[in-house]
Amino acid sequence: MFKQILLSLILGGIAVFSYAPFHIWPLAFVSFAGLLWLIADKTKKQAMLLGLSWGIGYFMAGIHWVYISIQQYGELPALVAIIVLDLLIVYLSLYPMLFAFLLRMANSFAGQFSFKQLVLVAPMLWQLTEFLRGYLLTGFAWLQLGYSQIDSPLKGYFPVLGIDGVNLLLTILCGLFIYCIKTITSKTPKQHALGAIVALFTIFFAPVSFNNINWTTIDNTRSANFALIQGNISQSIRWTKEQLNNTLQTYIKLTQDNFEKDKIIIWSEASITDYEINQQSFLKYMDNEARAHDSEIAVGIIDYRFGKDGFQANGELYNTLLVLGEKEPYQYPTTNRYQKHHLVPFGEFTPLESILKPITELLNIPMSSMKSGDVKQPQLQIKGFKFTPAICYEVILSNLMWQNFAHDTDFLLTVSNDAWFGDSIGPKQHLQMAQARALEFGRPLIRSTNTGITAIIDPHGNIVKQLSQFKTAVLSATVSPTTGLTPYARWGNWPYFTIMALMFISLFIKRRS
Repeated sequence: MFKQILLSLILGGIAVFSYAPFHIWPLAFVSFAGLLWLIADKTKKQAMLLGLSWGIGYFMAGIHWVYISIQQYGELPALVAIIVLDLLIVYLSLYPMLFAFLLRMANSFAGQFSFKQLVLVAPMLWQLTEFLRGYLLTGFAWLQLGYSQIDSPLKGYFPVLGIDGVNLLLTILCGLFIYCIKTITSKTPKQHALGAIVALFTIFFAPVSFNNINWTTIDNTRSANFALIQGNISQSIRWTKEQLNNTLQTYIKLTQDNFEKDKIIIWSEASITDYEINQQSFLKYMDNEARAHDSEIAVGIIDYRFGKDGFQANGELYNTLLVLGEKEPYQYPTTNRYQKHHLVPFGEFTPLESILKPITELLNIPMSSMKSGDVKQPQLQIKGFKFTPAICYEVILSNLMWQNFAHDTDFLLTVSNDAWFGDSIGPKQHLQMAQARALEFGRPLIRSTNTGITAIIDPHGNIVKQLSQFKTAVLSATVSPTTGLTPYARWGNWPYFTIMALMFISLFIKRRS
């Protein structure tokens, strides 16, 4: 059993190489298919141990970079930071463990290595546990398996079924593969092996034909001139009072160098490291400058709203993206703004605050008591174009963006500050997930960050232009919007839910003797 636990740990760990920056996408299949093979005939306790060890390998390799933000920027001793990271990894590993347990619980009607177990029950249970991972305590939906398929034939499913659908199909394919291998190598009747092989190849290669379908159309009659400002302010000094003036001067200079008629200038998340109410004179100055040059600026800032009766102690903080340079002069609080809805646990708010507040105090992260904006908010309008925005982590939440997407959306827009994760694989993974959003909605995605990776992504999920990390620079590009709707943009997760429902119904269809 020890050897199998070790193998499970390795199988979980190798999955990280299927994501950016490695892009060896077949390893995602090897990893999950290996997990299925290991747990399909084990006892419940054995399966739970194997699921837990797979999860530890998976998350240890995939999110080890969280250590940088905990230790370097949370300023915790290395040993304490390692303990906090280990607790996070073990917590996330409970979900693969739960998956393994539930799969073996279903043994009474989905026997070992049966078609029902591998192709129907396992994918559905995996989707259930992944939903829980992305929902409980506001969730941590990082590194869903489907993101590894941005470069594989399964890429064509993104605009049809979205990330959840790609996750589901990947696990179905793994189940079909294990079923075929087990059936062919066993002494059991092989009449169903051929059908399973045909289904496997059909599902895998069918989306290749989607490449000839243009779900959306580029509107060549319109174009937006972008200047994405990458200020490159080090996280270690970013929130200090001494750095604030230098930060403002950096953004002023980079912006003034790029003022042009009809220019859309995008700053990063919380590019102004101060409350909006404290920076009224600066914001009005930049607003007047932008209007004088016929440009508009999207600015990331923290919006502090006074509490009831004007008491400062009861105030609320919002991670905000607002627009300067509009026809009407800036006057706080403007309406053309977006307030981040999905906050990061411990980084921006404390879940179960009465119990877990000591953890937040230990991490000592600035601006970690924020409030959520509304789930559905109006689109940002900049120079006559309509943007569906997402701030930082929100870009990995496909359903949240779908709720704010509209048929007349011109661009997707995301701003972020990935300086928290240093020179690690974290920012590369984040960019890969943003590529998936462009694919799903068939819209160009504009991404402006503090230290990188600032990029322009086309409607097919390809990176058109990008800036190097840790470089103070401006990415300039002229981009035309797209019109039309992908199936995912039109229907959201309904096709995915339909497939799940059909799979569930199939469990109760008895095979004729």
